[in-house]
Amino acid sequence: MNKKLITMTFLSVLINAFSTAQASDEYYKWVDERGVTHYSQSLPDDSKIKAERVNVSTHIPRGSEQAINNLQQQRSEKAEENKEGKEGVTKTGAKPKVDVSKAPAEYKEKCATLKDDLTKLSGASSTLRVKDANGEVRKMTADEIAKRTESTNSQIKIYCK
Repeated sequence: MNKKLITMTFLSVLINAFSTAQASDEYYKWVDERGVTHYSQSLPDDSKIKAERVNVSTHIPRGSEQAINNLQQQRSEKAEENKEGKEGVTKTGAKPKVDVSKAPAEYKEKCATLKDDLTKLSGASSTLRVKDANGEVRKMTADEIAKRTESTNSQIKIYCK
């Protein structure tokens, strides 16, 4: 049991140590006369010992410099694709800016509606009613009114420039 544990630990350390090695590298495994398992890139000195070739899959460890460089390159390529694909977005996660020159009549109408909504939200705080998901009419809570007011103000900034 103890030998198996040591062997498995040694094998995992060996595989991790050689994980960035070229795929063409050859690795050998053999057991010496004391029953100790060895792993090496060269055959054992004793020709009587039978060594078998071991296939080692190579990969780039997550924290390695090469992996970090690959990730940064992928991110920059994706950012370039997003720049080309989304007009008006300045950075990842940013909200697109509304181009007022393309549809001014629609935006003026939207602006007027938003300002009217804001007037209603700020005027009668306890009498506002909404339909819930079940279709039942109920009064809006103070938190709901505050959230709706904040949302309306942010939309006004966009549409009413």
